[in-house]
Amino acid sequence: KMLEIGLEKSMKRADAIVTDSEFSRSEIEKYYPQFASKVCVVPCGVDSSRFYPEKNQSEIQRVKDKNNINDRYFLYLGTVEPRKNLERLIKAYDIFRKSYDNPPQLVMAGGNGWLNSSIYKLGTECGVKFTEYIPSEDLRPLICGADAFLFPSVYEGFGMPPLEAMACGVPVLVSSSASLPEVVGDCAVITDAYSEKSIAEGIDRLYSDRQLCRELSEKGIIQSRKYSWEKSAEKLYQVYCRTVGTR
Repeated sequence: KMLEIGLEKSMKRADAIVTDSEFSRSEIEKYYPQFASKVCVVPCGVDSSRFYPEKNQSEIQRVKDKNNINDRYFLYLGTVEPRKNLERLIKAYDIFRKSYDNPPQLVMAGGNGWLNSSIYKLGTECGVKFTEYIPSEDLRPLICGADAFLFPSVYEGFGMPPLEAMACGVPVLVSSSASLPEVVGDCAVITDAYSEKSIAEGIDRLYSDRQLCRELSEKGIIQSRKYSWEKSAEKLYQVYCRTVGTR
């Protein structure tokens, strides 16, 4: 309650309220409609010097060997916590893998969040590979080596990981929840976050339809270029100019 009071006071004093997506803007306006006119959207950006397609297969193999990844894999990269919808993702993957003799492994990499013990237990039962800490220099090769990037989160204010994967030329699956459709556009497989069947079908499409994967790879790179830190800085600068000009 104290946090809510403090937040409202801060919003009242502010000349502008900056958020990173239209979804987040709508959430702010829903709970604080009195401040709707102050809200401005400045999207996050992808660092194109860090996230781009990896053409050096030996670098990908180095990271696979380092993390004991032996074959093809799907990748989830992010915090291990409930809002990331990982239990449904694991169950969906389990549905998918039972349809094939030698399917890609699901690799989950990221920091520990809250209530993660049940996720680790379920994942272990369903053949999921959990990695240790991934240093920054290994992130891009790990992403680029994946057959697809899976991110069916139920709530994201923006959603950087799928956008970074798209910048790497990797086909992406997200959910239709929160900001994710806004960020990926029509350049990803979009599923129902609350349906294991829908997520499993999305995974199957990425596994079986190579033409789709090629199209998503190409379109994803183009989509990611709409989000650069230079563009974000320019939009934030415009917010500052408008704010100063109204004083």
